[in-house]
Amino acid sequence: MPKTETTNASGNTAAASVTTPAEVAEIYVRSLVDQGVEYLFLNPGTDTFPIQEALSKLEQQGERVPRTVLCIFELVALAAAHGYYAATGRPQAVLVHVDVGTQNLGGMVHNAQRGRAAVLISAGRTPYTIDAGQRGTRDTYIHWLQEQFDQHGIVRNYVKWEYELRRPDQMREVVARAFQIATSDPPGPVYLTLPREVLMAPAVSDPGGPRVAPPARLGAGDPDALRDIAERLVRADRPLVLTSTTGRTREGFDGLLRLAELLALPVVDFRTRANFPATNPLHQGFRPEGLIESADLVLVLDHDVPYIPTRTGPPPGAVVAEIDLDPVKERIPLWNFPVALPVRADTGRALDYLADRVGELMTDDTRARVEARRAALSARHLERRSARRRAATAQQADRPIAVEWLAHCLGALQREAPDCVFADESLTSNTTIWEHLDIDRPQTIFGSGGSGLGWGIGGAFGVKLAMPDRPVVALVGDGSFVFGEPLAALWACRMSGAPILVVICNNGVYNATKGPLSQAYPDGYSVRGNRFVGVHLQPGLRLDLVAQAVEAAGERVEDPADVLPALRRGLEHVRNGRSAIVDVILARP
Repeated sequence: MPKTETTNASGNTAAASVTTPAEVAEIYVRSLVDQGVEYLFLNPGTDTFPIQEALSKLEQQGERVPRTVLCIFELVALAAAHGYYAATGRPQAVLVHVDVGTQNLGGMVHNAQRGRAAVLISAGRTPYTIDAGQRGTRDTYIHWLQEQFDQHGIVRNYVKWEYELRRPDQMREVVARAFQIATSDPPGPVYLTLPREVLMAPAVSDPGGPRVAPPARLGAGDPDALRDIAERLVRADRPLVLTSTTGRTREGFDGLLRLAELLALPVVDFRTRANFPATNPLHQGFRPEGLIESADLVLVLDHDVPYIPTRTGPPPGAVVAEIDLDPVKERIPLWNFPVALPVRADTGRALDYLADRVGELMTDDTRARVEARRAALSARHLERRSARRRAATAQQADRPIAVEWLAHCLGALQREAPDCVFADESLTSNTTIWEHLDIDRPQTIFGSGGSGLGWGIGGAFGVKLAMPDRPVVALVGDGSFVFGEPLAALWACRMSGAPILVVICNNGVYNATKGPLSQAYPDGYSVRGNRFVGVHLQPGLRLDLVAQAVEAAGERVEDPADVLPALRRGLEHVRNGRSAIVDVILARP
């Protein structure tokens, strides 16, 4: 007979035997455990309490249950689940309430889609019935207000699969199906609604259905197409590699390094992941300009936007090849890059196959061309790194603080503490910061992969849960800091014992809006009159003071000489178990 604990008159706990019939909500919890879910990121409502009761009951009965992380704003829950998946490759679960909870996930659903994050998003569903004899029936004012014609329509554009649980005996089968689809290549979020009447129905003894359904994985890709690419790479005089998420796996990171070294391939990296060692002489920065215009072969790896065609691109006659989990971008309605050789594959496996074929095709003439190219790229690499030092040194005393100086100080911190992991949402400051971070190992920097702002702090929290022994640094703009619900995110960090360092690149402006406006209207009224509507964040917010509300450390930095000491202090707080905010006041762009 199940037991619960009660408190007796003297204040001690005593076991009390109670009989509690098993409900379908318990099967949901057990199904999450079957799928290897370690964390359930929860924002509760009147429709989620059957699952909350099931979690409490099963835990007290000695069963293993996912660790529940209370997120007091839904956006944080999905950002954290995304960050955890990015760091581990293991999907987690998010539980929110009905339509309004689903809506509060906001742009994080977009990020999970574009960032290919396998996450089970579950939401309650307003009860159907008004039968007083039916468990889970409507019994609250809001139950009439929260019913929508199509709750699933809120997320249907963004998820791989969506379903409503209809019968008590479906639970194991439905959850297994959800995880199978979420984790199959290409991975992504799925959405499941859970009517309260079904959750509170008696659990059948064996609900049937598979406990675990294995995902479908892509292999190395079409061997004929890969041989064609290998031959073209060997013949190419001016090849170029553009990558964004190849380093999501160790195999992808190592495979790209092996192939690039064989042929002295220049690699331009977009840091959604750590894809290639920054200190390797073949690493050619983060923008394709200066290389792509003369390339005769462009190899695109796991990249949704390899270049901006209105700004640059390969010359006529150049061949563009692409290897990707989804090389035709089926969920992007218009994708018009001139890819001649698309290969659907797991890039880590495809790169090893390419390297093997390239090794077979190498000749003395090829090796001579490769070594000449290696020397030229090494010289370019050294000049780029010298330029970054010159730019930072020239602005080390500027007030307000130059973004180049902040980036230099972050690089110095990273070299002092190479175990740091970064969750990056620094937006228009990102390429400057990337230039100064000497990231040489996979799984050391993570981006959302999408454009929904507010991911950085919650994403960093998820990464910290996945990597508890490493300090995690969230790099955010002042706008994205506010979008990220910092009170909710840092409260979750505190309650979960997962401290992070938040560095705010505070330039006092929505630069992602101001920059395009200035480019489109260089002689317009906004630029000539220096009157930008809806852009400047003035008067500035005291973002460092947010720390007080969640018992974190907070520091505002306005003197360039204080930047690195403040970063060191923030990192020390994190190592001692306390989150920290370092708000760096930058020059307005």
